[in-house]
Amino acid sequence: MAAEKKSKDSVDIIKESKSYVKKLFKEELSVNSSFHNYSHAREVAEVAQELGEKAELSEEDLEVLQLAAWFHDTGYIKGREQHESESVNIATDFLQTKGYEEDKIKLISKLILSTKLDQEPSSFLEELLHDADLAHLGIKQFFSKGELLRAELENVENESYNELEWQNKQYNFLINHAFITVHAKEKFNKRRAKNIRKQRDKIIDAKKITRRLRTGKDFGRGIDTLYRSTYRNHINFSSIADGKANMMISINTILISVIVTFSGASFSMFEGVELPSLRFTVPILVLLVSSLVSVFFAVMSARPKVTEKDVSRKKVKKRKVSLLFFGNFLEIDQENFISHLAELKNNQQELYDSMSMDIYNLGVVLKEKYRLLSISYTVFIIGITLCVVGYIGIFLFTNVL
Repeated sequence: MAAEKKSKDSVDIIKESKSYVKKLFKEELSVNSSFHNYSHAREVAEVAQELGEKAELSEEDLEVLQLAAWFHDTGYIKGREQHESESVNIATDFLQTKGYEEDKIKLISKLILSTKLDQEPSSFLEELLHDADLAHLGIKQFFSKGELLRAELENVENESYNELEWQNKQYNFLINHAFITVHAKEKFNKRRAKNIRKQRDKIIDAKKITRRLRTGKDFGRGIDTLYRSTYRNHINFSSIADGKANMMISINTILISVIVTFSGASFSMFEGVELPSLRFTVPILVLLVSSLVSVFFAVMSARPKVTEKDVSRKKVKKRKVSLLFFGNFLEIDQENFISHLAELKNNQQELYDSMSMDIYNLGVVLKEKYRLLSISYTVFIIGITLCVVGYIGIFLFTNVL
């Protein structure tokens, strides 16, 4: 009777612990914890029970092992850091409220702390829990479990991995963590070896994906057409701006030459200048000054200018400057410039980023060209308008009024 009662008590405490852990995870665990959750705790507890039964553990040891399995990851409700210690606190508080024996609680706490990945098991029970916790390494669902873990790390821990980094991480985990107990090896080693082989294939595939991304094979021709047309548009707009600037320079220099020539000739031919004739010098001066200002801004717009920036390899590496933009490589020696272009050939993403910065810098130069050209045209039209209005006003005032 005592043995039956003891067995019933063992079943009851495990059942109560299972319900408690389920409720705890449901109410307090982050919804983004897609791996370390109730499903994982249940799977570890089931494997622990199976391994314990095959190892013919005593009823007490099997009970302790199962309880440790149920509580070993409950600390994740507080976060990943030191979750084993938090799990111990949660298990201790719960079991104490149930009047559980203190020596067994201490043993469960020790088992939970032994699940740290960098800690070697020091007893048979710790080895069994270690193997149960890593059982997913030797099942078909290893890769789907891995994706759940990756999602958890990205969403909860804010860790980010590219495809190659993650596949290498998974491979290292597989080969660096082996099963210890005989029954775990018999049950999981064959599938673990197969998972290692498949993981190698995944690394090869990830390397191909990474290489395609770096060489731009996944970008397609559309992105090349985009950059090519953008470069062509910038060059065309720059040519248009230079043409307009040259036109303003030609018109205004002709006007200045004519005004200066005729004005000088007029003052030299006549000894005296009557007041009515003198009045017409005002609009002439207005036109002369406006033409001079206009040609100044037109020349500034068309003037060749090579930018000189503080360029270093460190800034280039951080993608703060682009050596493709003219003038940015003036302080870089030829060897480093060639070396940088060689790196761009092997990293298409960096190449496109450099081209994007180059296009942006060309846009800045183009904006300045058109700003100066706009001032030149504005001054010219205002000068011409004031000159004509002045002539008409003076003529009407002198001959009509």
